[in-house]
Amino acid sequence: MKIAITGHKKGIGKAFADQLSARGHEIVGISRSDGENIRRTAHTANLIEPCDMVINNAISLYAQTELLFEVWHKWQPSKEIHYIWNISTKLCEQDHDIAINGLTMRESMQYRNQKMALELAHHQLNFQPSNIKMELIRPGDVRTQSFSNPTAITAEEYVKQVLAQQDTV
Repeated sequence: MKIAITGHKKGIGKAFADQLSARGHEIVGISRSDGENIRRTAHTANLIEPCDMVINNAISLYAQTELLFEVWHKWQPSKEIHYIWNISTKLCEQDHDIAINGLTMRESMQYRNQKMALELAHHQLNFQPSNIKMELIRPGDVRTQSFSNPTAITAEEYVKQVLAQQDTV
């Protein structure tokens, strides 16, 4: 399977890229460190279009949500099955604390709002008839950055758990 992954150079995106590549999948990595920017949504969607699946992981303002719409509309007319995994956050759960270790309250709220927009778009599109199978993945306490909780699960372990629960890949 040909799988595009945004933000494939760090954290959860890197863990997905490494583990899916090890399973024999062709990875199309899309990361800023490679000169790509998901805020160029039309360009990024064109990179994703020939793929079978996208792991919509990278966040840059609301570009993650805009990219979801762009890719979904490119794939929607197709008769082929495509897969979109949207990486959100447990912060979108009602009873979850908004503060993120290492970020200001404002930054935490902005991050949560961007992910909530992604989740709303995910649910709206998932309700539409199409051959696109979508999954919403909500990582919780995952060690992805230097300021993460040192007792949190590693991105590698988290992705291993996610892949064990999926029959897509």
